[in-house]
Formats: sequence, structure tokens, C-alpha cells
Amino acid sequence: MSFDLYSWNTPNGQKATIALEEAGADYTLFPVNIGEGAQHVPGFRQISPDGKIPALVVHAETPVTLFESGAILVYLANQFPVLHGRSEEERARVMSWLFWQVGQLGPLIGQFGRFSGASPLNTQAVKHFEELITRCLDVMEKRLAETEYLAGENFTIADIACYPWVASPQSYMQRYGVGWRERYAAIPQWTDNIARRPAVQKAQDAYQ
Repeated sequence: MSFDLYSWNTPNGQKATIALEEAGADYTLFPVNIGEGAQHVPGFRQISPDGKIPALVVHAETPVTLFESGAILVYLANQFPVLHGRSEEERARVMSWLFWQVGQLGPLIGQFGRFSGASPLNTQAVKHFEELITRCLDVMEKRLAETEYLAGENFTIADIACYPWVASPQSYMQRYGVGWRERYAAIPQWTDNIARRPAVQKAQDAYQ
């Protein structure tokens, strides 16, 4: 089994890249420069109907094409158990934290970045989304104070999903700042541990 990953160096794009690297998968990265509009090329639309990254083509006995980062992570976790929880209970926690990121953390940080980079600046909107993000981070901090990783003692797609949104240089959290390193203890330890993982470093370097 091999994979073609169509992606770019964004938090959502990094999720798929990190997962493939962690799994030791045989994959080829095809950068899709969304800043130059490459996502609108008709050929890419055949892979990702809404023209968003990442998208994954699976070369197997039964070929599969996936879009949406959460769907890609779930598929890869099913193919590579090292990415998933080791017990049924842990797998349930993995799915809970994964969908929490997809439904809350990611969209809120995205909106925070949109309003933080707008001109003129909508200070009310920025403050609103900063408060919502802080609430999410409070939830993460409480969880990570109890356990090494979000779903338990193992590094899983739950961590892969959340990490780039909080700590990658491309994250709006880093670009505009929410002061999370000063406010929290467990989250910075979690992000620093993940950043040292060879697969995460390879995934970051893949777009250089």
C-alpha cells in the first residue's frame, strides 16, 4: 500500500503529513500551494471536491480517495494501529478528542486568525474568539495535567490533530498569540515533547 498526499504547510495539512510519517508509510507528497490558488486546478478538484487540502489517494487493491483531514486521520489510524488507541476505551477517547479538534479548536482558531489579521481590526470579534480559544485550552490543560497524551499514555491521531493548531509556526496561535505558554504548564510540555518526535520534524521539513 502506498499513498499520494496532496497538501500544504498549514495546520490541517500537517496533520496528514505527521500521521503518515509516524506510521512509516510509503507516501509521496504533492504540495498544493493554496496561496497561489493551486487548489482550484480542475485536476485537484477531482481528488478533493471542495478544493481544500489535504487530500489522500490510496494505492491498494481497492483504491481509495479521501478528503477532509479528520477523515484521513481516521482512515490512517485504521490502517496503522500505532496511530490509534490500544484499547477500546482509549480508541473512544481518541475519537472524542479528534472530533473536538475538528468541531471546536480548529474552527475557533481559524476565526481568531481571520479577525486578528483583518484591517480594520475588529477588536470585539478578536476578544470573543480569544475567550473561546482560552476556554478550549483550559480543557486541554486539565486533561494533559492528568495524562501524557490527550487519549491516554499513547501518542495518537488525537494529538496529531490538535498539535499543529496550537504549536506549529503556521498556526494563528503562534502568529497572533493568545499567551498560552505563559498561562499553562501542561500544554507547553505536551507541545515540546511532540515537537521533538522525529516524524513531526520530518513532516515540518517536508514543505521546506
